[in-house]
Amino acid sequence: MKSVVRNSVAAFAFALLCVTSADAQGQAAAPQLAKELVTVRAGSSNLRVTSSMFVSGDALPERFTQNGENISPPLTWLRGPAGTLSYVVLVEDNGVSRPEPITHWIVYDIPSTATRLPLGVPAGERLESGAAQGKNIAGAAGYIGPKPPAGETHPYHFQVFALSQKLNLDPATADRAAVLAAMKGKVLAGGDLIGRYTGK
Repeated sequence: MKSVVRNSVAAFAFALLCVTSADAQGQAAAPQLAKELVTVRAGSSNLRVTSSMFVSGDALPERFTQNGENISPPLTWLRGPAGTLSYVVLVEDNGVSRPEPITHWIVYDIPSTATRLPLGVPAGERLESGAAQGKNIAGAAGYIGPKPPAGETHPYHFQVFALSQKLNLDPATADRAAVLAAMKGKVLAGGDLIGRYTGK
């Protein structure tokens, strides 16, 4: 009888462990965004990032996704603090089950005089302003819109960082990891605009 009880208790404990492990996996932490990995200079204020096409936290219009025109939305931000010499824009989706967010857009070495990116920035490594575009999730230079699985709603973070220097990276090697490494110790302020999109 005692053996049966012990076996029953052991079986229950194992079942409970399996359920707990499954719950832990289902509630795995979201991958860290760029803004969570860079250190901003103490005392600096956040940049306010906006778009004329959507409000932060609301739906991202379909024209900016792969189900629409797949063009970049216009972005505007407040001028960075004293000492700002360039800006970086990094767009990421951290609503995914993978170690890192999905990188949808990297623009760096944006001139310090700029406070906006227009609608539909063209693809390519170099822009007329002197800014450069790094590699997105597809390995291409430029914007690639969201396309989450059908029925899933993901958050897309349009992050803007004010830097104390230019990065001067070769666009051919400027992926997320390279850009974040180059930004280390240079971030004066940052801001985030969030657009949500549900896959079809």
